[in-house]
Amino acid sequence: MNTIHKYIGILVLIITLQSCAQTDTIVGVWEVKNDYYQGVFEIVEYEDKFSGKIHYYNDGSTEYKGNNKKEDYFLTDIEFKDGKYINGKMYLPDGSFYHVIFSLKGKDKLEVLMTIEDSPYKETWTRNTSY
Repeated sequence: MNTIHKYIGILVLIITLQSCAQTDTIVGVWEVKNDYYQGVFEIVEYEDKFSGKIHYYNDGSTEYKGNNKKEDYFLTDIEFKDGKYINGKMYLPDGSFYHVIFSLKGKDKLEVLMTIEDSPYKETWTRNTSY
């Protein structure tokens, strides 16, 4: 009987550790502010992929406040593989898109890599825990 309790205890521990490990994801609200724009974006998980929507965007000439509609979603098809979030597409208002790769740098920093006009571009998003 003690052996069964040990196995049950180990199983519960493994399940608990796995669920804790899965909470360290890109899901959440993120802020970015750089020389080109500032924004607040939210990344959500749906059917083992991740998508992102705009809460706020301002590039000095255009200001946009999201209102939780379909057109607010600008990131799609993000998948988690080998410690990175890959295959993402960041859509622009004209329908074109950039391929995007995300990497967590600690729990509150997200490195965003993309190619813009044939040049690599990197920016850092910071988790907004008060949104």
